[in-house]
Amino acid sequence: MDEVERKTIYFKYCGEANTERVLLAVRRRCKEAKIDKVVIASETGRSALKALKIFDGAKIQIVVVTHYPAETWGPKGSIPIGLKRKEYAENLKKLVESGCRIVQGTRPLAPPSRSIGWDYPTPEGVIDKTLEIFGAGTKIAIEAAVMATDSGEVDEGEEIVSCAGTYKGLDTALLVKTAYSMNFFKKFEVREVIAKPLCRVKKLPEFECENWKGNLEDYYMQLGRH
Repeated sequence: MDEVERKTIYFKYCGEANTERVLLAVRRRCKEAKIDKVVIASETGRSALKALKIFDGAKIQIVVVTHYPAETWGPKGSIPIGLKRKEYAENLKKLVESGCRIVQGTRPLAPPSRSIGWDYPTPEGVIDKTLEIFGAGTKIAIEAAVMATDSGEVDEGEEIVSCAGTYKGLDTALLVKTAYSMNFFKKFEVREVIAKPLCRVKKLPEFECENWKGNLEDYYMQLGRH
């Protein structure tokens, strides 16, 4: 047979509003393709905790790839990001106790050379901006898969599903054959698009854009800001 057909979900909007739909689609595709490892990009642990709930009963190893400690701006002030921050200690504890593997490390598309600034583009910066034409979720899903591989939580050449999103939550899932960062152009493959938005957010802050949808109240509730 010279062709196969796969179902791809395209969302009208980017962002957190799509998280559960992405995870349900990933659970189904993992069962069909006999994939047992899923990478979840999660800055605060919320998306990873939702994955734990939706994947309950499935034979899926969750690898959570998180951001280094930083902050993003939101409608009610800054939101700390980085799962290993003290603000998310309870989330981290739940994930670890449930068997999730946690990865925090250097982002291959945002290495020290990024501090030079966008006026002096480096190869990594060009890759970063090129992948963004497919949407932030696609870029981050690819980057998270590479980080998980570099950390040793995923084997080079292994087929996995990698999930990420735009600003907060999940809106993208890719089935990839992953590789170490040093072999990115030689070996990394995006084999299937399971879900992604039809659009992308092109300006900051993302939550003010008409293309982004989500509920940020829970993020502030967790931080004790009502």
